[in-house]
Amino acid sequence: MLTTIFVVLVIYFVAMVVIGWMGRKHSETFDGYLSMGKSGGVILLAGGYIGAHIGNGFVVGGATDGAAVGMAGSVYGIACGVSCLMIAFLLNDFIYKNNYFTLADYYRGRYNSKFPGLIYDLSQTLSVIGVFGGQIMAGKALFEALGFNGAMGAIFMTVVVLLYSQMSGLWGAYATSVVQTVIIFFGLILTTVILVSHGAVETVQSAVAAGAANPNSLNFKGMNLEALIFMTVPLMLGQVTNQNNFLRITSAKSAKASKIACIVAFLVITPMALMPAFIGSYGAAVYGASGSSAFFTVILNELPAIVAALIIAAALAAVMSTIDGGLIMLSAVLTRDIWQIMLNKNPNEKQLKRITLGINVGSSAIALVLALTVDNMLSLFSSCYAFLAAACFVPFVGGALWKGGTTKGAVSSSVVGMLTVVAIWCGLKVPMAGVFPILPAAVTYVAVSLFTKEERPAAA
Repeated sequence: MLTTIFVVLVIYFVAMVVIGWMGRKHSETFDGYLSMGKSGGVILLAGGYIGAHIGNGFVVGGATDGAAVGMAGSVYGIACGVSCLMIAFLLNDFIYKNNYFTLADYYRGRYNSKFPGLIYDLSQTLSVIGVFGGQIMAGKALFEALGFNGAMGAIFMTVVVLLYSQMSGLWGAYATSVVQTVIIFFGLILTTVILVSHGAVETVQSAVAAGAANPNSLNFKGMNLEALIFMTVPLMLGQVTNQNNFLRITSAKSAKASKIACIVAFLVITPMALMPAFIGSYGAAVYGASGSSAFFTVILNELPAIVAALIIAAALAAVMSTIDGGLIMLSAVLTRDIWQIMLNKNPNEKQLKRITLGINVGSSAIALVLALTVDNMLSLFSSCYAFLAAACFVPFVGGALWKGGTTKGAVSSSVVGMLTVVAIWCGLKVPMAGVFPILPAAVTYVAVSLFTKEERPAAA
Protein backbone atom coordinates (compact mmCIF):
# COMPACT_ATOMS: atom_id res chain seq x y z
CA MET A 1 0.00 0.00 0.00
CA LEU A 2 2.78 2.46 0.87
CA THR A 3 4.35 1.88 -2.55
CA THR A 4 1.02 2.63 -4.24
CA ILE A 5 0.55 5.75 -2.12
CA PHE A 6 4.07 6.93 -2.90
CA VAL A 7 3.59 6.50 -6.66
CA VAL A 8 0.22 8.27 -6.62
CA LEU A 9 1.64 11.16 -4.55
CA VAL A 10 4.52 11.62 -7.00
CA ILE A 11 2.08 11.66 -9.93
CA TYR A 12 -0.11 14.14 -8.07
CA PHE A 13 2.76 16.48 -7.31
CA VAL A 14 3.79 16.42 -10.95
CA ALA A 15 0.19 17.06 -12.02
CA MET A 16 -0.05 20.12 -9.77
CA VAL A 17 3.12 21.57 -11.27
CA VAL A 18 1.85 20.80 -14.79
CA ILE A 19 -1.42 22.62 -14.04
CA GLY A 20 0.61 25.56 -12.80
CA TRP A 21 2.66 25.53 -15.98
CA MET A 22 -0.51 25.38 -18.11
CA GLY A 23 -1.90 28.43 -16.35
CA ARG A 24 1.17 30.63 -16.61
CA LYS A 25 -0.46 32.70 -19.39
CA HIS A 26 -3.01 33.85 -16.83
CA SER A 27 -0.30 35.38 -14.64
CA GLU A 28 1.82 37.21 -17.18
CA THR A 29 0.81 40.46 -15.46
CA PHE A 30 0.22 41.13 -11.79
CA ASP A 31 -3.44 41.93 -12.51
CA GLY A 32 -3.82 38.58 -14.26
CA TYR A 33 -2.07 36.84 -11.37
CA LEU A 34 -4.74 38.17 -8.99
CA SER A 35 -7.90 38.13 -11.13
CA MET A 36 -7.59 35.80 -14.17
CA GLY A 37 -8.62 38.79 -16.29
CA LYS A 38 -12.22 38.51 -15.00
CA SER A 39 -12.73 35.25 -16.91
CA GLY A 40 -13.94 32.99 -14.09
CA GLY A 41 -16.82 30.67 -14.94
CA VAL A 42 -19.09 28.67 -12.64
CA ILE A 43 -16.99 25.48 -12.52
CA LEU A 44 -13.69 27.25 -11.86
CA LEU A 45 -15.21 29.55 -9.24
CA ALA A 46 -17.13 26.76 -7.51
CA GLY A 47 -13.86 24.84 -7.32
CA GLY A 48 -12.32 27.91 -5.72
CA TYR A 49 -15.10 28.25 -3.14
CA ILE A 50 -15.08 24.54 -2.29
CA GLY A 51 -11.31 24.21 -2.34
CA ALA A 52 -10.95 27.11 0.10
CA HIS A 53 -12.99 25.18 2.65
CA ILE A 54 -12.24 21.50 2.15
CA GLY A 55 -8.62 21.60 3.05
CA ASN A 56 -7.49 19.26 5.75
CA GLY A 57 -9.17 21.38 8.40
CA PHE A 58 -12.41 20.20 6.83
CA VAL A 59 -11.39 16.59 6.09
CA VAL A 60 -8.82 15.62 8.72
CA GLY A 61 -10.03 18.18 11.25
CA GLY A 62 -13.62 16.99 10.79
CA ALA A 63 -12.53 13.41 11.44
CA THR A 64 -10.51 14.54 14.45
CA ASP A 65 -13.58 16.17 15.97
CA GLY A 66 -15.72 13.22 14.92
CA ALA A 67 -13.46 10.94 16.95
CA ALA A 68 -13.86 13.24 19.95
CA VAL A 69 -17.53 14.29 19.84
CA GLY A 70 -19.25 12.10 17.24
CA MET A 71 -21.30 13.50 14.38
CA ALA A 72 -21.21 16.94 16.02
CA GLY A 73 -17.70 17.07 14.57
CA SER A 74 -19.34 17.99 11.26
CA VAL A 75 -20.57 21.40 12.41
CA TYR A 76 -17.45 23.24 11.25
CA GLY A 77 -17.86 21.78 7.76
CA ILE A 78 -21.57 22.55 7.69
CA ALA A 79 -20.79 26.14 8.66
CA CYS A 80 -18.39 26.28 5.70
CA GLY A 81 -21.24 25.35 3.37
CA VAL A 82 -23.71 27.78 4.93
CA SER A 83 -21.16 30.58 4.64
CA CYS A 84 -21.12 30.08 0.85
CA LEU A 85 -24.89 30.52 0.74
CA MET A 86 -24.55 33.62 2.89
CA ILE A 87 -22.00 35.10 0.47
CA ALA A 88 -24.27 34.34 -2.50
CA PHE A 89 -27.28 36.24 -1.24
CA LEU A 90 -25.82 38.93 1.02
CA LEU A 91 -22.55 40.04 -0.54
CA ASN A 92 -22.11 38.77 -4.09
CA ASP A 93 -23.97 41.48 -6.01
CA PHE A 94 -22.74 44.26 -3.73
CA ILE A 95 -19.09 43.34 -4.23
CA TYR A 96 -19.35 42.67 -7.98
CA LYS A 97 -21.34 45.83 -8.75
CA ASN A 98 -18.83 48.05 -6.95
CA ASN A 99 -15.78 46.07 -8.14
CA TYR A 100 -14.37 45.83 -4.62
CA PHE A 101 -11.20 43.87 -5.28
CA THR A 102 -10.41 43.91 -1.56
CA LEU A 103 -12.33 45.05 1.49
CA ALA A 104 -9.82 47.88 1.76
CA ASP A 105 -11.26 49.25 -1.52
CA TYR A 106 -14.64 49.55 0.21
CA TYR A 107 -13.11 51.10 3.32
CA ARG A 108 -11.24 53.74 1.32
CA GLY A 109 -14.43 54.81 -0.42
CA ARG A 110 -16.75 54.57 2.57
CA TYR A 111 -14.55 56.23 5.18
CA ASN A 112 -12.40 58.43 2.92
CA SER A 113 -9.31 57.26 4.80
CA LYS A 114 -6.53 54.73 4.38
CA PHE A 115 -6.47 53.63 8.04
CA PRO A 116 -9.51 51.31 8.22
CA GLY A 117 -8.26 49.59 5.07
CA LEU A 118 -4.76 49.28 6.50
CA ILE A 119 -6.14 47.64 9.64
CA TYR A 120 -8.06 45.21 7.44
CA ASP A 121 -4.98 44.37 5.36
CA LEU A 122 -2.85 43.68 8.43
CA SER A 123 -5.51 41.67 10.31
CA GLN A 124 -6.27 39.70 7.13
CA THR A 125 -2.57 38.93 6.83
CA LEU A 126 -2.41 37.56 10.38
CA SER A 127 -5.56 35.51 9.81
CA VAL A 128 -4.35 34.08 6.49
CA ILE A 129 -0.97 33.10 7.91
CA GLY A 130 -2.71 31.36 10.81
CA VAL A 131 -4.99 29.37 8.50
CA PHE A 132 -1.98 28.73 6.26
CA GLY A 133 -0.18 27.25 9.27
CA GLY A 134 -3.18 25.06 10.08
CA GLN A 135 -3.13 23.62 6.57
CA ILE A 136 0.58 22.84 6.77
CA MET A 137 -0.08 21.24 10.16
CA ALA A 138 -2.60 18.93 8.51
CA GLY A 139 -0.10 18.04 5.78
CA LYS A 140 2.48 17.29 8.45
CA ALA A 141 -0.01 14.96 10.16
CA LEU A 142 -0.60 13.18 6.86
CA PHE A 143 3.08 12.47 6.32
CA GLU A 144 3.44 11.28 9.92
CA ALA A 145 0.46 8.94 9.51
CA LEU A 146 2.23 7.38 6.55
CA GLY A 147 5.40 6.86 8.57
CA PHE A 148 7.37 9.71 7.02
CA ASN A 149 9.12 12.63 8.71
CA GLY A 150 6.31 15.12 9.25
CA ALA A 151 8.46 18.25 9.37
CA MET A 152 10.35 17.37 6.19
CA GLY A 153 7.11 16.49 4.44
CA ALA A 154 5.57 19.83 5.43
CA ILE A 155 8.59 21.72 4.10
CA PHE A 156 8.60 19.81 0.81
CA MET A 157 4.87 20.37 0.33
CA THR A 158 5.17 24.11 0.99
CA VAL A 159 8.00 24.46 -1.52
CA VAL A 160 5.94 22.72 -4.21
CA VAL A 161 3.02 25.09 -3.56
CA LEU A 162 5.31 28.09 -3.82
CA LEU A 163 6.57 26.78 -7.14
CA TYR A 164 3.25 26.41 -8.93
CA SER A 165 1.69 29.41 -7.18
CA GLN A 166 4.25 31.70 -8.74
CA MET A 167 3.51 30.18 -12.16
CA SER A 168 -0.25 30.55 -12.50
CA GLY A 169 -1.66 32.73 -9.73
CA LEU A 170 -5.41 32.68 -9.08
CA TRP A 171 -6.20 30.51 -12.10
CA GLY A 172 -3.86 27.78 -10.86
CA ALA A 173 -5.35 27.90 -7.36
CA TYR A 174 -8.86 27.41 -8.67
CA ALA A 175 -7.93 24.85 -11.34
CA THR A 176 -6.20 22.63 -8.77
CA SER A 177 -9.19 23.12 -6.46
CA VAL A 178 -11.52 21.68 -9.11
CA VAL A 179 -9.33 18.58 -9.43
CA GLN A 180 -8.98 17.94 -5.72
CA THR A 181 -12.68 18.66 -5.06
CA VAL A 182 -13.79 15.99 -7.52
CA ILE A 183 -11.43 13.40 -6.04
CA ILE A 184 -12.21 14.19 -2.39
CA PHE A 185 -15.97 14.28 -3.05
CA PHE A 186 -16.08 10.86 -4.68
CA GLY A 187 -13.37 9.54 -2.36
CA LEU A 188 -15.36 10.42 0.77
CA ILE A 189 -18.54 8.97 -0.73
CA LEU A 190 -16.74 5.75 -1.64
CA THR A 191 -15.16 5.51 1.81
CA THR A 192 -18.51 6.01 3.52
CA VAL A 193 -20.23 3.47 1.28
CA ILE A 194 -17.51 0.87 1.94
CA LEU A 195 -17.69 1.41 5.70
CA VAL A 196 -21.49 1.23 5.82
CA SER A 197 -21.56 -1.86 3.60
CA HIS A 198 -19.14 -3.53 6.00
CA GLY A 199 -21.46 -2.86 8.94
CA ALA A 200 -19.80 0.26 10.34
CA VAL A 201 -22.98 1.69 11.83
CA GLU A 202 -23.82 -1.54 13.64
CA THR A 203 -20.20 -1.86 14.81
CA VAL A 204 -20.21 1.61 16.34
CA GLN A 205 -23.64 1.03 17.92
CA SER A 206 -22.33 -2.17 19.53
CA ALA A 207 -19.24 -0.36 20.83
CA VAL A 208 -21.45 2.37 22.33
CA ALA A 209 -23.73 -0.22 23.96
CA ALA A 210 -20.69 -1.95 25.45
CA GLY A 211 -19.35 1.32 26.81
CA ALA A 212 -16.30 1.10 24.56
CA ALA A 213 -17.13 4.17 22.46
CA ASN A 214 -18.40 7.71 22.90
CA PRO A 215 -22.18 7.53 23.53
CA ASN A 216 -22.58 10.43 21.08
CA SER A 217 -20.66 8.72 18.28
CA LEU A 218 -23.65 8.64 15.93
CA ASN A 219 -25.56 11.73 17.04
CA PHE A 220 -25.06 15.48 17.28
CA LYS A 221 -25.20 15.80 21.08
CA GLY A 222 -21.46 15.71 21.71
CA MET A 223 -20.87 19.46 21.50
CA ASN A 224 -22.27 22.02 23.93
CA LEU A 225 -23.72 25.33 22.79
CA GLU A 226 -20.63 27.42 23.49
CA ALA A 227 -18.37 25.01 21.61
CA LEU A 228 -20.88 24.94 18.74
CA ILE A 229 -20.85 28.72 18.50
CA PHE A 230 -17.05 28.86 18.70
CA MET A 231 -16.71 26.40 15.83
CA THR A 232 -19.29 28.01 13.51
CA VAL A 233 -20.07 31.68 14.12
CA PRO A 234 -16.51 33.10 13.90
CA LEU A 235 -16.05 31.26 10.60
CA MET A 236 -19.27 32.65 9.10
CA LEU A 237 -18.58 36.17 10.35
CA GLY A 238 -15.01 35.92 9.12
CA GLN A 239 -16.22 34.91 5.66
CA VAL A 240 -17.98 38.27 5.33
CA THR A 241 -14.59 39.97 5.31
CA ASN A 242 -12.52 37.12 3.86
CA GLN A 243 -10.30 38.38 1.04
CA ASN A 244 -10.68 35.19 -0.99
CA ASN A 245 -14.40 35.86 -1.42
CA PHE A 246 -13.68 39.31 -2.83
CA LEU A 247 -11.18 37.80 -5.29
CA ARG A 248 -13.56 35.09 -6.43
CA ILE A 249 -16.43 37.49 -6.99
CA THR A 250 -14.44 40.17 -8.81
CA SER A 251 -12.64 37.59 -10.98
CA ALA A 252 -15.96 36.19 -12.25
CA LYS A 253 -17.14 36.84 -15.79
CA SER A 254 -20.50 37.95 -14.32
CA ALA A 255 -22.23 38.41 -10.96
CA LYS A 256 -24.59 35.56 -11.89
CA ALA A 257 -21.70 33.16 -12.48
CA SER A 258 -20.26 33.91 -9.06
CA LYS A 259 -23.62 33.56 -7.30
CA ILE A 260 -24.34 30.21 -8.94
CA ALA A 261 -20.84 29.04 -7.99
CA CYS A 262 -21.57 29.90 -4.33
CA ILE A 263 -24.81 27.92 -4.41
CA VAL A 264 -23.09 24.93 -6.02
CA ALA A 265 -20.42 25.10 -3.32
CA PHE A 266 -23.10 25.04 -0.60
CA LEU A 267 -24.80 22.01 -2.18
CA VAL A 268 -21.50 20.12 -2.36
CA ILE A 269 -19.87 21.11 0.92
CA THR A 270 -22.81 20.62 3.31
CA PRO A 271 -23.40 16.87 2.79
CA MET A 272 -19.64 16.32 2.50
CA ALA A 273 -19.19 17.64 6.04
CA LEU A 274 -20.99 14.63 7.52
CA MET A 275 -18.59 12.09 6.03
CA PRO A 276 -15.28 12.99 7.77
CA ALA A 277 -17.09 13.14 11.13
CA PHE A 278 -18.52 9.66 10.54
CA ILE A 279 -15.12 8.31 9.49
CA GLY A 280 -13.48 9.77 12.60
CA SER A 281 -16.23 8.46 14.87
CA TYR A 282 -15.77 4.98 13.39
CA GLY A 283 -12.00 5.22 13.76
CA ALA A 284 -12.33 6.06 17.45
CA ALA A 285 -14.84 3.28 18.13
CA VAL A 286 -13.04 0.50 16.23
CA TYR A 287 -9.36 1.39 16.43
CA GLY A 288 -9.26 3.69 19.46
CA ALA A 289 -7.81 6.36 17.17
CA SER A 290 -7.81 10.03 18.14
CA GLY A 291 -6.53 13.31 16.77
CA SER A 292 -5.33 13.44 13.18
CA SER A 293 -4.75 9.68 13.12
CA ALA A 294 -8.52 9.06 13.27
CA PHE A 295 -8.89 9.76 9.55
CA PHE A 296 -5.73 8.09 8.28
CA THR A 297 -6.13 4.97 10.43
CA VAL A 298 -9.47 4.22 8.82
CA ILE A 299 -8.29 5.06 5.31
CA LEU A 300 -5.21 2.86 5.55
CA ASN A 301 -6.94 -0.10 7.19
CA GLU A 302 -10.35 -0.21 5.52
CA LEU A 303 -9.83 0.77 1.88
CA PRO A 304 -8.20 -0.86 -1.14
CA ALA A 305 -4.69 0.47 -1.73
CA ILE A 306 -5.46 2.49 -4.85
CA VAL A 307 -8.55 4.11 -3.28
CA ALA A 308 -6.62 4.97 -0.12
CA ALA A 309 -3.80 6.39 -2.20
CA LEU A 310 -6.13 8.62 -4.22
CA ILE A 311 -7.87 9.96 -1.11
CA ILE A 312 -4.58 10.68 0.64
CA ALA A 313 -3.21 12.38 -2.47
CA ALA A 314 -6.38 14.45 -2.77
CA ALA A 315 -6.23 15.36 0.93
CA LEU A 316 -2.68 16.58 0.43
CA ALA A 317 -3.73 18.45 -2.71
CA ALA A 318 -6.49 20.10 -0.68
CA VAL A 319 -3.87 21.41 1.70
CA MET A 320 -1.77 22.67 -1.18
CA SER A 321 -4.66 24.33 -2.97
CA THR A 322 -5.82 26.13 0.16
CA ILE A 323 -2.29 27.35 0.83
CA ASP A 324 -2.07 28.55 -2.77
CA GLY A 325 -5.27 30.55 -2.32
CA GLY A 326 -3.83 32.05 0.86
CA LEU A 327 -0.72 33.20 -1.00
CA ILE A 328 -2.90 34.94 -3.59
CA MET A 329 -4.81 36.65 -0.79
CA LEU A 330 -1.59 37.93 0.75
CA SER A 331 -0.53 39.30 -2.62
CA ALA A 332 -3.81 41.18 -2.87
CA VAL A 333 -3.65 42.81 0.57
CA LEU A 334 0.12 43.34 0.89
CA THR A 335 1.50 43.76 -2.63
CA ARG A 336 -1.54 45.50 -4.15
CA ASP A 337 -3.20 47.36 -1.25
CA ILE A 338 -0.12 48.40 0.70
CA TRP A 339 2.80 48.40 -1.73
CA GLN A 340 1.10 49.35 -4.99
CA ILE A 341 -1.66 51.68 -3.75
CA MET A 342 -0.18 53.22 -0.60
CA LEU A 343 3.62 53.16 -0.99
CA ASN A 344 4.50 53.00 -4.67
CA LYS A 345 1.68 53.97 -7.00
CA ASN A 346 3.51 53.18 -10.23
CA PRO A 347 5.54 50.00 -9.76
CA ASN A 348 6.58 48.01 -12.80
CA GLU A 349 5.76 44.34 -13.31
CA LYS A 350 9.23 43.22 -12.26
CA GLN A 351 8.95 45.04 -8.94
CA LEU A 352 5.49 43.61 -8.28
CA LYS A 353 6.63 40.05 -8.96
CA ARG A 354 9.70 40.49 -6.76
CA ILE A 355 7.63 41.87 -3.86
CA THR A 356 5.07 39.10 -4.27
CA LEU A 357 7.75 36.41 -4.17
CA GLY A 358 9.27 37.90 -1.02
CA ILE A 359 5.87 38.03 0.68
CA ASN A 360 5.09 34.45 -0.28
CA VAL A 361 8.41 33.11 0.98
CA GLY A 362 8.23 35.07 4.24
CA SER A 363 4.63 34.12 5.03
CA SER A 364 5.37 30.47 4.24
CA ALA A 365 8.25 30.47 6.73
CA ILE A 366 6.07 31.95 9.49
CA ALA A 367 3.25 29.48 8.75
CA LEU A 368 5.71 26.57 8.96
CA VAL A 369 6.72 27.67 12.45
CA LEU A 370 3.04 27.75 13.48
CA ALA A 371 2.47 24.31 11.98
CA LEU A 372 5.29 22.84 14.03
CA THR A 373 4.23 24.43 17.34
CA VAL A 374 0.38 24.38 17.47
CA ASP A 375 -1.62 21.21 18.21
CA ASN A 376 -5.29 21.71 17.20
CA MET A 377 -5.89 22.88 13.64
CA LEU A 378 -9.62 23.62 13.97
CA SER A 379 -9.04 25.70 17.09
CA LEU A 380 -6.34 27.59 15.19
CA PHE A 381 -8.72 28.19 12.27
CA SER A 382 -11.52 29.37 14.56
CA SER A 383 -9.16 31.69 16.45
CA CYS A 384 -7.96 33.23 13.18
CA TYR A 385 -11.50 33.77 11.93
CA ALA A 386 -12.50 35.25 15.30
CA PHE A 387 -9.61 37.73 15.09
CA LEU A 388 -10.54 38.75 11.55
CA ALA A 389 -14.22 39.15 12.42
CA ALA A 390 -13.40 41.23 15.50
CA ALA A 391 -11.19 43.56 13.46
CA CYS A 392 -13.29 43.99 10.34
CA PHE A 393 -16.90 42.80 10.62
CA VAL A 394 -18.38 45.80 12.45
CA PRO A 395 -16.73 48.55 10.32
CA PHE A 396 -17.83 46.75 7.15
CA VAL A 397 -21.43 45.93 8.08
CA GLY A 398 -21.85 49.08 10.17
CA GLY A 399 -20.59 51.27 7.34
CA ALA A 400 -22.97 49.62 4.86
CA LEU A 401 -26.05 49.84 7.08
CA TRP A 402 -25.53 53.13 8.96
CA LYS A 403 -24.62 56.40 7.32
CA GLY A 404 -23.52 57.79 10.67
CA GLY A 405 -20.43 55.60 10.96
CA THR A 406 -17.20 57.61 10.94
CA THR A 407 -13.56 56.90 10.27
CA LYS A 408 -12.63 57.21 13.94
CA GLY A 409 -15.53 54.94 14.82
CA ALA A 410 -14.29 52.30 12.37
CA VAL A 411 -10.68 52.45 13.55
CA SER A 412 -11.63 52.43 17.24
CA SER A 413 -13.98 49.51 16.68
CA SER A 414 -11.25 47.46 15.01
CA VAL A 415 -8.73 48.22 17.75
CA VAL A 416 -11.16 47.32 20.55
CA GLY A 417 -12.22 44.13 18.76
CA MET A 418 -8.62 42.97 18.25
CA LEU A 419 -7.60 43.82 21.83
CA THR A 420 -10.58 41.86 23.13
CA VAL A 421 -9.53 38.78 21.14
CA VAL A 422 -5.96 39.07 22.41
CA ALA A 423 -7.25 39.40 25.98
CA ILE A 424 -9.29 36.22 25.53
CA TRP A 425 -6.23 34.43 24.18
CA CYS A 426 -4.36 35.59 27.30
CA GLY A 427 -6.98 34.08 29.61
CA LEU A 428 -9.88 36.57 29.88
CA LYS A 429 -13.04 34.59 30.63
CA VAL A 430 -16.12 35.76 28.70
CA PRO A 431 -19.29 34.02 27.52
CA MET A 432 -19.30 32.81 23.92
CA ALA A 433 -15.64 33.76 23.45
CA GLY A 434 -15.73 33.08 19.71
CA VAL A 435 -18.20 35.90 19.02
CA PHE A 436 -18.05 38.06 22.16
CA PRO A 437 -15.47 40.51 20.70
CA ILE A 438 -18.07 41.67 18.16
CA LEU A 439 -20.11 43.23 21.01
CA PRO A 440 -17.51 45.69 22.38
CA ALA A 441 -16.45 46.42 18.80
CA ALA A 442 -20.03 47.34 17.86
CA VAL A 443 -20.56 49.46 20.98
CA THR A 444 -17.30 51.29 20.31
CA TYR A 445 -18.23 51.88 16.66
CA VAL A 446 -21.55 53.49 17.56
CA ALA A 447 -20.25 55.50 20.53
CA VAL A 448 -17.18 56.93 18.81
CA SER A 449 -19.11 57.67 15.62
CA LEU A 450 -21.71 59.63 17.59
CA PHE A 451 -19.01 61.69 19.31
CA THR A 452 -17.23 62.40 16.03
CA LYS A 453 -20.27 62.98 13.86
CA GLU A 454 -18.98 66.31 12.64
CA GLU A 455 -16.28 64.34 10.79
CA ARG A 456 -18.78 61.95 9.30
CA PRO A 457 -17.96 61.24 5.63
CA ALA A 458 -20.59 61.01 2.96
CA ALA A 459 -21.97 57.52 2.42
CA ALA A 460 -20.36 55.58 -0.40
